[in-house]
Amino acid sequence: MNLFDRVYSLATENHGVVTTAAAVKLGVKRKDLSRWVKMGRLVRYGRGVYRTTQYPPSIEDPYAIAVAEAGDSAYLCGESVLALLSLAPTNPRYINIAVQGRVRRQLDKSYRIHHGQAGYVPMIHEGIPIQKPLDAIRSCIGKLMSERLEAAARTAYEHGYLYEDDRDSLMAEIRNGNQATA
Repeated sequence: MNLFDRVYSLATENHGVVTTAAAVKLGVKRKDLSRWVKMGRLVRYGRGVYRTTQYPPSIEDPYAIAVAEAGDSAYLCGESVLALLSLAPTNPRYINIAVQGRVRRQLDKSYRIHHGQAGYVPMIHEGIPIQKPLDAIRSCIGKLMSERLEAAARTAYEHGYLYEDDRDSLMAEIRNGNQATA
């Protein structure tokens, strides 16, 4: 297997996205990445973030790219998790990303960076680190309409992202949270 094939294999686990750091671990040199960009085999999205041109595009790609650009500790959070999992309609204008630590690089203006909890372990959905649906829905209380959040909780339960007890307690929190903000 040649170097590019190894990079492609790694990228297929994350919507065709690969970082410089991950490629270097495979033995790839930075100049190889630049050469592959010139050849049209990779597209550079940001500092240290590439996507293979052979991988078929999907609607989840912007989320995978955003998390990769934000760094190793980054994960999708809040409304963006609800959108990715199709739990509730949200504002697609921004991609919400939580990071543990500081992001020193310049990121796209469509990314909203939030400080994540120290030690928080996100779940992985289709290769993308995301906030657990229970926490994501909870973080949207008071920001989204209660009807949407209740529908999100029901849908999350139906898709196996929540246990019945979690759904019921979340529904109560949504009702209480919106009464407190009214």
